[in-house]
Amino acid sequence: MEKNVTKGIIFMLISALGFAMMQMCVKLTGSRIPTFEQVFFRNLITMFLCGFLAIKNKERLFGKRENFKYLFLRSLFGFLGVVCYFVAINNMATADATILQKSSPLFVTLFAILLLKEKLTKSKIIVLILCLLGTIFVVNPRFNSDLTYGFIGILSACFAGLAYTLVSFLNKVEKTNTIIFFFSLFSVVCCIPFMMIDFTIPTAYELMLLFFIGIFAGIGQVGLTLGYKYAPASEVSIFAFATVPFATIFGYILFNDKLSPHTALGIMLIFISSLYTYLKNKKAML
Repeated sequence: MEKNVTKGIIFMLISALGFAMMQMCVKLTGSRIPTFEQVFFRNLITMFLCGFLAIKNKERLFGKRENFKYLFLRSLFGFLGVVCYFVAINNMATADATILQKSSPLFVTLFAILLLKEKLTKSKIIVLILCLLGTIFVVNPRFNSDLTYGFIGILSACFAGLAYTLVSFLNKVEKTNTIIFFFSLFSVVCCIPFMMIDFTIPTAYELMLLFFIGIFAGIGQVGLTLGYKYAPASEVSIFAFATVPFATIFGYILFNDKLSPHTALGIMLIFISSLYTYLKNKKAML
């Protein structure tokens, strides 16, 4: 696949939008619906959709034999990352959980350099730091949540970083539908025994929200996989930070959450950093 950073950025922004909407649905159902039940629905819809598309396009559902271990590891780390994130967001202040999980692009850049031999430049370091600072301003974390859940939040970012780095590698050797289907099926199967232990029958409203968790997660997952397909992980991973301002804006529109000055400053920092990265990459292609 030919490198196209602009397409990669667009898909990463679509991904961030999907995950921001998913995050709100997770929070709305978290008071009563157990974590593994949420994760199950998160992946169920995507599994059927990508499985259908893979069969329709005559693609391998489980990939090539030589890539099975990479698909398995991507799915394992992705599943652990999602579970840790859902546990954190359901047991911590939302802001605290978000700032910890949104450090995943830092891990993506680190792992891309260590495992994929991508180059680390001064501009990438500066942009990552600015995005992280912007995220801190936006979510205004209190850092007073239970230390155990804080550690789980950091683990979610680390696992996500490993998973996304493997996605970047797998995009060169496997089809998009195959990668997403394998991950979704793996997550659904892993969730079933844990979900049955503490299964809660959802109300009609909760069932609708669980359905939308799956829809928005599917949008986020497809956008993320295509984003890493078109551009190196270290160049587009910072656009995952866009989930933060998206979630903040949606909270303001839908729930009348207040936009404070430090929130506006944070969104501006993230926007400037992302715009700088886009313009720099566009200039390099000219």
